[in-house]
Amino acid sequence: ELYKKGVYNDSIKIALNKAEKIRKIIKKISQRDLPSDWMPFNVLCKKCGRMDGEIKKYKYPMATYICKSCKYVGEIDLREGGVGKLPWRVDWPARWKIFNVTFEAFGKDHAASGSSWDTGKVISKEIFEYEPPMPFVYEFIHLKGRGAMHGSTGIAISAEEVLKILPPEVLRFLFMKYEPNRHIEFDTGYGLFDLVDEYDRYEKIYFGVEKETTGTKDAKRVYELSQPYKKPDEFPKTIPYRHLAVVSQVGRNFDEVVEILRRKENLMEYDINRLRERYEKIVYWLRKYSPEEIKFKLYYEKPDIFLEEEERFFLSELKKKFEEIEWDAEKIHTAIHKTSKETGIKTKKAFETIYKIMLAKKNGPRAGYFLQSLGKNFVLKRIEEFT
Repeated sequence: ELYKKGVYNDSIKIALNKAEKIRKIIKKISQRDLPSDWMPFNVLCKKCGRMDGEIKKYKYPMATYICKSCKYVGEIDLREGGVGKLPWRVDWPARWKIFNVTFEAFGKDHAASGSSWDTGKVISKEIFEYEPPMPFVYEFIHLKGRGAMHGSTGIAISAEEVLKILPPEVLRFLFMKYEPNRHIEFDTGYGLFDLVDEYDRYEKIYFGVEKETTGTKDAKRVYELSQPYKKPDEFPKTIPYRHLAVVSQVGRNFDEVVEILRRKENLMEYDINRLRERYEKIVYWLRKYSPEEIKFKLYYEKPDIFLEEEERFFLSELKKKFEEIEWDAEKIHTAIHKTSKETGIKTKKAFETIYKIMLAKKNGPRAGYFLQSLGKNFVLKRIEEFT
């Protein structure tokens, strides 16, 4: 995109005019032999569309190339955007100058002897006449269950994709809370809940809602560094990700989700804006990354299922308990256990019965929070339909 917009045009001209010097730098530092006619630019072939064109004749602004893939010979005007790209070892230092980069964090593979950092800092100084940024080398990020992330192995998830399932401050938090010499394990499954919960705990510590505990050293500083923009002026209302994963499947749209949450939470306008962001990300996560067992479909009308007499009796007694209690997740959970014990039905079967009448299957989200999100009237009406 930046090449198409012409952002790199000046850097391309500089690199091609100093191609011989770049060849010598790369050969000296990386011990990599390059052909004497090598030019630091990969042309996008006009015929086959591959980034496989090699410049064979150059006089700015025009260049003649031959495509390694289809052997097409063509000509490009380097003043036009999107005709090709600088190779990585030249692109990296070029962007430092373009974006005035003064601090650059990168994985340890880029810091190995003779690697792109070693050539990049020299190319930055001698070709682009720009002081290279201060380096910060970090360990690999591991995708849980798959190994270290690296483009060459196909084990990767882009920052853009991660930001579709996580707020930017939580992604920054993932990096800020670890020492750089420790590898980071990133889990796109259940671990996502734990990561957001941990960020929320640091936020509570920062605003004095909770006290620092073992494992939350420097919590306030970590929280500050995690903010991509300015820090919130006051403690924002937080809805746990795991709870939002349930509520977003109960509510059919964002307005219904807000309505459900307002039964227990006093949400201000700022809280609604933050909630909308989290809602959009959790919906995307449910669609693309969540384990299947987290997903469910709520039956708004009575499902066509069979219940045994034991199950019906349990529900009739549970309804009496539910009518008496405050509609709170913990109290709901306690009522289920208590009724199960009193009626003699096995606890596992009791919970299965609840899921069956709501979801038409034997499992589902944590019953207390799930039923709380459905609302007392809805739950009582559904139980009544089966007793």
